[in-house]
Amino acid sequence: MSICKPNYDNKNYKNLILENGMQVLIISDSNSLVSAASLSINIGYYYDPIDYPGLAHFLEHMIFMGTYKYPDENYFMNFLNNHGGLTNAYTTPEFTNYHFTIPIDKFEKALDIFANFFIGPIFKEDAVMREMKAVDSEHSKNLNSDRWRVLQLIKNIANKSHPFSKFGTGNLETLNKENIRDRLIKFFKQYYSGNSALFTASTACHFVREA
Repeated sequence: MSICKPNYDNKNYKNLILENGMQVLIISDSNSLVSAASLSINIGYYYDPIDYPGLAHFLEHMIFMGTYKYPDENYFMNFLNNHGGLTNAYTTPEFTNYHFTIPIDKFEKALDIFANFFIGPIFKEDAVMREMKAVDSEHSKNLNSDRWRVLQLIKNIANKSHPFSKFGTGNLETLNKENIRDRLIKFFKQYYSGNSALFTASTACHFVREA
């Protein structure tokens, strides 16, 4: 598939579809001072099980809690902090996005750590309650937002058979259940697959060749 870009855009682009179905967009920008990567999973809180409101958002939090290759749950954050990088993630109704930026010379290492979140996450048992409380804290913060409260009001009067009516943030009341970790792992295995992902990488390295 060809990529259309403005005449003044001097960046190089390449898109790929990997064997596992993942769509990849690579951007080479010789003027960039940093590299960045983003992974969007086409699964948001519309896919939450009826009895686990907020599960997709909770999974977004738990993804960062260590992997089999890098078991320290603070490894990625410490690596970014030590090298001037940043990371964040967010869950929407229809997709969940994870992204980071890092100086160019540290990109390859950061990308390997990042990739393992989706290859071999541990979902540490001792992190479950802590991150559940973090989700609950976000919910409590949102209660002071008029925009968020209006949205919840609209959801409350929406058709209950439509996913729009779902409570996407989650809190302790909806997530603090005995088998929550097992349900989380099941949700990850069911939906986090290559054919539901879009990966974007941008760097100053000239790894994209023009056709």
